Amino acid sequence: MFTDEEFSAWCSHNEIGPETKAYIERIRSSQPVRKVRSRASNVSGRYPSRKMGRTIQFESQHVELYGIYEMEYDDDVLEYYDQPIRIQLQYRARSGRKTTQWHTPDFFVIRQSSAGFEEWKPVTALETLKVTMPERYQHEPSGGWRCPPGINAAQAHGVFYRIRTNAQVHPLVAQNLKFLQDFWIHVYEVTPEQEAQVLRLLTTAPGITVRQLTSACPDLPVDVLWAMLTDHRLFTDLFASSLMQWDQVRLFRSQEEAEKARERTESLAAPIPLFTRLSFDGRLWEAEKQGDQVVLRPEVGAAFTLSTTHLQQLLDTGAATLVGEDTPSQLSEEARTLMLGAGPTALAAASQRLSTILAYLHGESVSVTKRTVQNWLRSYREAERAYGCGSLGLLDKSARRGNRVPRVDSASKQLLETFLRTHYATPQAKRRSAVYALYRDECTKQHISPVSQATFYRECALFTTPQVTAARHGKRAAYPDQPRMYYLDRTTPRHGDRPFALAHLDHTELDILLVSSITGKPLAKPYATFLTDAYSRRLLAVHVSYEPPSYRSVMMAFRLCVQRYGRLPQEIVVDHGPEFGSIYFEALLSQCFVTKISRPPQQPHFGPVIERIFGTTTSEFLNQLRGNTQASKVPRQMTREVDPKRLAIWTLERFAARLTEYIYEVYDVMEHPALFMSPREAYAQGMELAGSRSHRVIAYSEAFLMQTRPTTRTGKAKIYRGRGITVNGLQYWHERMQASDIAGQTVPVRFEPYDMGVTYAYIDGQWIECIADDYAQVHGRSEKEWNLILDEWREHQRQHARKRVTLNGPLLAQFLQQVEQEETFSLQHQREYEEQTLRSASLGPHPQLPRSDEIPPEITIDLTNLRRLEEYR
Repeated sequence: MFTDEEFSAWCSHNEIGPETKAYIERIRSSQPVRKVRSRASNVSGRYPSRKMGRTIQFESQHVELYGIYEMEYDDDVLEYYDQPIRIQLQYRARSGRKTTQWHTPDFFVIRQSSAGFEEWKPVTALETLKVTMPERYQHEPSGGWRCPPGINAAQAHGVFYRIRTNAQVHPLVAQNLKFLQDFWIHVYEVTPEQEAQVLRLLTTAPGITVRQLTSACPDLPVDVLWAMLTDHRLFTDLFASSLMQWDQVRLFRSQEEAEKARERTESLAAPIPLFTRLSFDGRLWEAEKQGDQVVLRPEVGAAFTLSTTHLQQLLDTGAATLVGEDTPSQLSEEARTLMLGAGPTALAAASQRLSTILAYLHGESVSVTKRTVQNWLRSYREAERAYGCGSLGLLDKSARRGNRVPRVDSASKQLLETFLRTHYATPQAKRRSAVYALYRDECTKQHISPVSQATFYRECALFTTPQVTAARHGKRAAYPDQPRMYYLDRTTPRHGDRPFALAHLDHTELDILLVSSITGKPLAKPYATFLTDAYSRRLLAVHVSYEPPSYRSVMMAFRLCVQRYGRLPQEIVVDHGPEFGSIYFEALLSQCFVTKISRPPQQPHFGPVIERIFGTTTSEFLNQLRGNTQASKVPRQMTREVDPKRLAIWTLERFAARLTEYIYEVYDVMEHPALFMSPREAYAQGMELAGSRSHRVIAYSEAFLMQTRPTTRTGKAKIYRGRGITVNGLQYWHERMQASDIAGQTVPVRFEPYDMGVTYAYIDGQWIECIADDYAQVHGRSEKEWNLILDEWREHQRQHARKRVTLNGPLLAQFLQQVEQEETFSLQHQREYEEQTLRSASLGPHPQLPRSDEIPPEITIDLTNLRRLEEYR
């Protein structure tokens, strides 16, 4: 980011006027004017920007987030700000009426020689908006987009306004930049010997693949290559292939050398990229290279596989041409309608026939007779002349056989559709039989012959779409019928392209009843927090507790993940739970450079990885234990013999030990149906391809624990001489606080949420552990338990008309003896007692704070030298 002097120098260099400079300064010094949200179909989040030193919001993970990666890596971008300011747009609506709209652009970008607003939108959305708002969004002949009202509003302040689309950032480039993020945000030290070794090999064999280079230099960490690519000491075409595909990634010393190599081979056929888009048979196709085969997926129709040789011949002859991401479709509406009207079986058969024709034309043997292929080819060419799409001539016409004249009277059919709309698709959710009875009565009144009940039910089933289900039972009831999130281009891996690239964090209440280790009586059902690696499906951390989900559950999951693996995921997917929107969670992710992705509310299809693991854990593990709550899910059928309260035998500590053993030792080595290997094997394979990234290892130390500890609402506390500091209603003290230069200062504070006996104050450049005055009464008590006690204490104070809460040792001890007899505090204390042992076993002893030389060393007492006194009896 600019300093004030650097910003003034930039304004002078670019001849920025005083009014424009003041406008830009206003944007630079203000916070985002709105908070982004996830709605029904978009995925929002927050990106921890190294360039900006702050968290940047995005409202689309495949549009705005791609733009963020581009701006982070682009040296021309000096600063950028999300949701910067509201501007007023004035234009005529489609009706011709003048309208004024307040609009917040996505970003304000300061470049080397210009500054202005950039609005990011998908091309598909712009195609719709240019129809609904023709004067606001316009498609330029060059292929770009412009917003005249936005340009006018920006020019009034001396800045630009641009429309950016997802077509301007190739998904494969965004994926590769995300892959390299660990190296351009955090420095990886490459030794001169390693760099010389790589450059020497590339001088000898330019264009060598990553796999060939690592085979030639087995002792060279692949992280060296990623770091050199990031620092532009090596070059590869980020548009060509994913960096995880070692056989496809070719390395050069520089971009100029790569261009020379391309010029030397320009007489040869250009290699087909790993992902590309082409025009063929009048349609747009997505081509994905898989070894020697290419999978072709049309915009309309069924996919089929073609050899790279055949596709290259189509490109060489001009039958197929490579096109850009924003190239519009040339398929006519008539042809599109005919294609959409064909069934999936007919479309698949047409694709198979097209593949056979191409093989026949290239002289290969086919599985059908020559006459059959010639008939298909004739039909293909006739349809190509008539519709511009030859595949229409290959569609199976068996669906057109038989009598196609409808047997139902048109008046009866029209009345049936009316009753389905007005009586069936309503919140009253009438039964089909009731709607049919009303329909039949109306037909009698109008002297129309009604359809049979079977026909009515069949038409009703065809009429029942997810929209109808939502109208009858609500959106949540219709959600299971909604299609899942599939991507046609498949350029961005749905679950990340390596381990720790993407993780899911969520909580669930486990279906088992646990008992107290002291009394043996049923206590409660526990909650589990799972942190799951999306790439390998490996459980990175599992935390079990009686406490409902909170920021403390998140803290424990992060601590366990760092303790086990020494790192945190690059991106984390969460829902809209309050703990994931807390200031603590946002700050922790920002400090650890973790991107937060918020899936849309009430949309579990966006989190199938972790939802599936919850189900697997319940069905394969919990349902096999005594005390599981399967019987209680049907209360009317449950009897005394199967009551979980009578069968429960597992304590929290024993259950958690077995659950973690199942997760880490059993589930981890079982073959996963989506991976065709175990999560452990997928993890090891992914780490080998992506590199160990040792520079991103987080030590499980006191520094990390301090980073995960929460702070108070203000984040600071004032030091009073002789009294110390007050945190969460308790007084804390340390010997340093008696110094005259320390007293009166306001210092940052943090506390351990599972032990209110200590807190931490940042004094003289280091964190100091402070002890509570009432240490004996509050040691080992959690923040939640202490808040319950504090609320009760305040109520007692109010009953005695005292406005200020004052705590002291004797009164507090007496009060605690009273409240612990109450049921609420007794139950909470039992749960806290159960969890203390579990936390100690999971995390082990806390690392110690580094001691300062100014603190007097502890006095060691030799007990053998003490004088023996007579024993008191």
